[in-house]
Amino acid sequence: MTETSAPAVPTGAPGGGGRDNVPVIRERLRADILGGRLLPGAQISQAGVAAEFGVSRGPVREAFRLLERDGLIEARVNHRARVTGLSVHELEHLYTLRVVSESLAVSVSVPAFTGDELDELDRLGEVLRTTDTATFDFDTWDEVHQRFHMLLLAHSGAQMLGTAAEWAAHTQRYRRVFAEEGRGLPPGAGEHAVLAQLCRDGDGAAAARLLALHLSRAALTLIAQMAPTYDPVLLRAGIRQVLGAESRP
Repeated sequence: MTETSAPAVPTGAPGGGGRDNVPVIRERLRADILGGRLLPGAQISQAGVAAEFGVSRGPVREAFRLLERDGLIEARVNHRARVTGLSVHELEHLYTLRVVSESLAVSVSVPAFTGDELDELDRLGEVLRTTDTATFDFDTWDEVHQRFHMLLLAHSGAQMLGTAAEWAAHTQRYRRVFAEEGRGLPPGAGEHAVLAQLCRDGDGAAAARLLALHLSRAALTLIAQMAPTYDPVLLRAGIRQVLGAESRP
């Protein structure tokens, strides 16, 4: 795999070798990996990152350790780090966690939505539903998409929101590949407006069921693209947990 250079230093990035630089380096590399600017398999040099950020290798090693813990890179002592590849097993695991937890979170949030929040859900849902496929841009669309899905969970608690945002960010890598292979608007885009209406109707149970189906459809579409013969047993179990044993997604 061709080596990919480390990202440029953000304006005003601190120099030196202190631990205060670790979150800056980690967040920039994390954003570049999840945002598709550092592709699966790309190599990242500790020395290159240190030079770009104007720091010693100490904070770079710590940032790499945190990124490896997050499953975003594979790093070995005295070797270049490599952005982890896309794995159908990871994809299934991430979406199973999202199906189960986000369906619960939206059912809790529905009774607590304010009028302003419901208006924003309607607006975002309409944008996602009516995006022109001829001019579709994944980054622009996904910014709205992420905002919509996090707003659905707005009243589920800070810890749930933080965890859900992390899982959603990781699934973004997989959805980006799907969108950038010329396939345009993701399947199920029109369901966002329906979800917004169910929230306005105060039907938390129906919103939870539709959200579970919406997420599972995205997952099954991606799994079929990545590995057509793969059997997503864990994901199907998660769907049945939300929808009932009689469900056959």
